[in-house]
Amino acid sequence: MIEYDTILDYMPKNGLRTVVHQGLKNAGFNVDEIRIRTDRPLSFVSGNKIYFVKPDGALTAGMDKGFIVERFSLNTLFRSICENSVYAYLDEIRQGFVTLRGGHRVGFVGRAICDSDGRIENFRDISSVNIRIAREIKGSADDIMPYILSGTSIKSTLIVSPPGVGKTTVLRDMARQLSGFGIKVGVADDRGEISAMFQGVPCNDIGVNTDVIENAPKADGINILLRTMSPQVIITDELVTDREVNAVCYAKGSGCAIIASVHGSTFEEVKEKPAFLPLFQNHVFENLVILSMSNSGSRRVETEVRQLK
Repeated sequence: MIEYDTILDYMPKNGLRTVVHQGLKNAGFNVDEIRIRTDRPLSFVSGNKIYFVKPDGALTAGMDKGFIVERFSLNTLFRSICENSVYAYLDEIRQGFVTLRGGHRVGFVGRAICDSDGRIENFRDISSVNIRIAREIKGSADDIMPYILSGTSIKSTLIVSPPGVGKTTVLRDMARQLSGFGIKVGVADDRGEISAMFQGVPCNDIGVNTDVIENAPKADGINILLRTMSPQVIITDELVTDREVNAVCYAKGSGCAIIASVHGSTFEEVKEKPAFLPLFQNHVFENLVILSMSNSGSRRVETEVRQLK
């Protein structure tokens, strides 16, 4: 329940907070995402299943019976997430998400306001909010750690996973475990989901030998960690751009091990993306781990870790 308390605190003190709270109780507090859309039914995502929440908090598969979220409630929630100062959160808003205390990530979409070059400056008329619940699951990386750490040797590892399967949770536990072995860990945490820093202190247990740079662009974070903290391994989540890939290649060439994740369902799918080609041309990674979701909705890690050459 603790991980949901922060989220409920942001909810407007009207029907929405009550319905969400009761719905979470009925779901056994086993919810991955809370999806709130203007004039549409409130829904929860748990594993690979979607449930709609009735006005009394009961869960149903029928969207026509769900609690309808009013625009006022959604706007109030958005202002609360921005602590009633949207201007102070413009950098995050431009990226389409805000990270709350505890590492919960709130994504939102609506009408974008763009500058003359077509870059997003702000959003207005927010139409949908997606609250992704952050959880610490200590031991979630246990099956993978023997492949990563051999004596004092750290094997660079790429984690491939579809969204919502748990790669950030696994990366967080890797940081904690490697730190516990006396290894200097650097975390480039551009979205604040791994460490969940609050006033300079990580809310999540990432280990006493771990240094974090948060909210900086991922490539800049990697380069700053290399220059200032002499990490033995750098951990980062969700590589996307050419610049991020180049920073990872540079770090590996500088003698630092890399543990990173990318979105994808298969290794072959990842290899076909042009932005990731330098990772394989430069033999950055020695291990590949694929996270997947079982048909029942439970998470599993493939027990066979590929050795990359």
